[in-house]
Amino acid sequence: MFPFITGIAPCSRRQCLYLAMLAFIALSILIPVDSLVFKMLLPLSDSSLGTLWAHTADLLGNGLLLYPAALVALLFLPTRASRRKGFREAVALFALAGLAGQVFKFLIGRPRPGMGLEAWDLNAFSLSSDFHSFPSGHTVTAFSVALVLCYYFPRYRSWWIGLALFISIGRLVGQSHFLTDIAAGILISCFAAELVFVHDIQGFLHSASSKGGELKADNV
Repeated sequence: MFPFITGIAPCSRRQCLYLAMLAFIALSILIPVDSLVFKMLLPLSDSSLGTLWAHTADLLGNGLLLYPAALVALLFLPTRASRRKGFREAVALFALAGLAGQVFKFLIGRPRPGMGLEAWDLNAFSLSSDFHSFPSGHTVTAFSVALVLCYYFPRYRSWWIGLALFISIGRLVGQSHFLTDIAAGILISCFAAELVFVHDIQGFLHSASSKGGELKADNV
């Protein structure tokens, strides 16, 4: 699962589907923990450090900043072919993860922590951002970008993941999301990356090899 991060062999599409179902079942079970974590973080959230962290995370996690920054970083790939491939896969990942995140927000309609409602007081199909807590959009954005950079610049993967975690936890500290909102955002990005980087590439390689062609990975 996620071999470009963990080094573990990739799973099949069916296994990915099963893992996704299990992951969201686990998130549902963990919902009662959200209120506890929210209360534990209140002192930090009310502090000047927490306020600064939340504002910084809100700024850094904006897709209008992160997506172009990731595409600019891909310009440093060594060959034109690798840059072209990187742009295609990055855009595909950003679109897939972002769309999935927005669909879940609309279908679930979870209230944000600051509204004073319980985490399970859902308002499905709401267009109000007050009921778009699940999943965290900033987390989806941050981890989508981090996973693109991990794939193409693996030497610095700890920095990419660290920045994504900083943004994600900042959204938690800023009372914009519950813990399971953050976890769901990470999972959505990871599963989208698995589909884009692993299964699509494997299918292309299989097609090329069946025709007697050879393809050298441009991955750095």
